[in-house]
Amino acid sequence: MAVGRSDSLQELITILETMFGETIIGSDINLVKHLFYSLKADQREFPFDYEGEKFSAVVEEVSEDTLTLLVPYVQSKGILRAKISFEILNILYQFEVVILQFWEDHVRIKIPAELQAAAFRKNLRVAVDDLFMNYVILYRSLSGGERELGKNLYVEQRFFHLMKEIKKDNPSLKLINLMATDYIMTVSRDYEIVLYGTGRDGGFIGRFMKEHNCTVYIPDCSLIMNYIGEEKEESLENFREEYLGMVQALGQAKADAFFRDMQKDEVRNFMISYVATPVRLFNDVIGHIRVYSTAMDKFSIARQQALYIQELGEILTYAFTKVYIRQENYKMAKAATKILDISMNGLLFEIEEKRTFEYLKKHNIIKMFVPIAERDLILRGEVVRFMEMPEGRYHLGVNFFDSNPDDMVFLQDYIFSKKLKILSE
Repeated sequence: MAVGRSDSLQELITILETMFGETIIGSDINLVKHLFYSLKADQREFPFDYEGEKFSAVVEEVSEDTLTLLVPYVQSKGILRAKISFEILNILYQFEVVILQFWEDHVRIKIPAELQAAAFRKNLRVAVDDLFMNYVILYRSLSGGERELGKNLYVEQRFFHLMKEIKKDNPSLKLINLMATDYIMTVSRDYEIVLYGTGRDGGFIGRFMKEHNCTVYIPDCSLIMNYIGEEKEESLENFREEYLGMVQALGQAKADAFFRDMQKDEVRNFMISYVATPVRLFNDVIGHIRVYSTAMDKFSIARQQALYIQELGEILTYAFTKVYIRQENYKMAKAATKILDISMNGLLFEIEEKRTFEYLKKHNIIKMFVPIAERDLILRGEVVRFMEMPEGRYHLGVNFFDSNPDDMVFLQDYIFSKKLKILSE
């Protein structure tokens, strides 16, 4: 049975529509019970927020003044209050409820005696179970979040051609690699780009990058204090943290000997200075770039050049992550982007990969490709809601702010036809 306009629910809707404002207080408990009968009949899941944890709940039984809910994995923490919310006929209801009993994935709660909060949604939302989308991250800033205009414009101007390619919907990794190599060679012709994999961990530098996730700058390889000393360049690191950890684990003599041998090897290879910066996929280090100068070059890498390589590493991290998300959306179930509901204002979609979920908290401007009626709607939006669900699922809510011409007309037709089908069932 789908949710329809029964007499009592129609009465409720009439009351709400004639009242001024968005919060309704003092309604009859029978109208509240009717909402839960509708949820039970439709076996619809809704959020159950208990002590900061979000669970999914289903109504199992509606009694005279209590409800029995199935809430998998919930456990009592001694607090007898919880929050629930759900939507019926485009009205969002929210309640704070009293918990009476816990047992074996079940909770018994007291039915609220009145409507505590009911808000009309400006646009009709429909639940869907057969709609998927592809999406790409749109550039806002290298670090995500609000744009730091001065810094970002400066970086975009320095790497103009590379950023132009990366901002495309389908950037070419081959072209990005060629461009990045050209930028590196403006600093030095001596460099290495190492991507870690089976049997290749990047040696000591690779292990250091994976543990500390920072940019290392050694301005002069002839001085051991540049490796392990307290003084270092602002925004750049040396190996002091690793040195202190080694002192604690193995003793100072062995730690000193290790870095002395390391320095001697690099000097023996005619190395004068170098910078090494990590390359990441999401927030996981997957490789590094090391740029160095030798005695044959007759120059040292300056601090500004080291920062230049650090910025290039951040750009490559953004590029790799964007390409990964785009290419993996449909190929792997764990990255599939299933749409749960959609309206003219936005949509709610589900993913099953935590690192994508965390990454989108900062890089939250996305471009979506939604196939509807033999047409790919192209919508741009901002991810504004982040919900961790049970069983490793993550829900993200998007607000649209732009679309291709006529796409919103097609979306409106789709929502209207979907809603008619729901009401007619």
